[in-house]
This record gives sequence, C-alpha cells and structure tokens, in this order.
Amino acid sequence: MTIPLPHDLTRLEALASIARAFPTEPLVVALGTMVREMLLVTGRQPNHLYVLDAMGLVPAIALGVALSPNARTHERVVGIEGDGGLLMGFSTLATIGSLRPENLVLIVLDNGQYAATGGQRTAASSLDLTAIARGCNFSTTDIRTAAGLSVAMSEAKVRPGPWLLRVMISPQNQPAPYFLPDPVELGLDFKRYLGSA
Repeated sequence: MTIPLPHDLTRLEALASIARAFPTEPLVVALGTMVREMLLVTGRQPNHLYVLDAMGLVPAIALGVALSPNARTHERVVGIEGDGGLLMGFSTLATIGSLRPENLVLIVLDNGQYAATGGQRTAASSLDLTAIARGCNFSTTDIRTAAGLSVAMSEAKVRPGPWLLRVMISPQNQPAPYFLPDPVELGLDFKRYLGSA
C-alpha cells in the first residue's frame, strides 16, 4: 500500500498543534529533528522528555511513563515518534497492545524518510501502520490535515487508548540549532516534573 505524502502539513506545524493540545501532559519527544523543531515551537519545557541518541525507543519510554504511578496525575501520556523510529522499535507495539494502557497516545509524524540522517527513504509508505497498530489493540487514525490532527487529538483525550495517530507530514525540515545536553540531566528534570505534578 503506497500513501502519497501531502505537503500542506509540516512537522513544525504538527508539533505546535500537539504542544497546544497537551500543554501539561508528559510528552516523550523523538530524537534529532523532532526534538530540535519542538524546541523551536515551545522552548524547553519541564513536561517534555527529549530522547537523545535512542532511536526507536519513544514508544517503550512512553509506555513506561504511562504505567508509572506518577502518570495517574495526568489524563494522557503522549509519545511523539517518526515513521523511521517506529519501524525501528516496532516490537513495542505488541507489548503496548498486550498491556493496553488507556492513557497512552502515540503520535507518529510520517514524512517517509529518516530526517536526522540525510533523508533516506523509510519503508513506511509500503505498510499500513495503522492497520498493524489496530492488530495490536490500538485505536488508530490516519491524519493528513491540521484540522484532522486537532479532531483526532480531541478524541484521543476523551476515549480510552492506547491510541496511535499517524500524521502524514511533508519532508520539509526547519533549520534549528543542535540540542546536546547530558541525557541524564534531561531524565532527572523529567522525573522531577512527574514527581511534582
């Protein structure tokens, strides 16, 4: 199955919409371009865990947060992953599906390429990622527009998950400075946020 990529929704626009929809919920943000563009949108936020040098681990980390006792103080835990990262950590979908955390929302920004390493094509366009997620007990939605993303996130906030929202975005990258703090420091900051909520 080949899905053409639209060019009317950029990663930056999608991230801005996600940040508005989930202003205080824990957000686990994928490495590289995703982190750098989220920082352009929001600046550094205490409820954001920026996953550096750990491609494919956003679903697993978000699952751990969603299952933690501190997650009870938040209606949702959100993971923001790329299509390449999702493919790398595919087996986690089965684990999430077997545990069925109702508070977990996984948002996959699908540009059909590995943005952080030069734009190499991923296999996502030849797969029905939402059908695979449905087979793993997720509720799913394919999204192609800003309005569609807003509606899907509103639904995911009130209906139990786990959710996988596949958002088709353009391959456009927004230039942004590198973000290279100590990952241990990022983890401790996020842990403090979870504990203080």
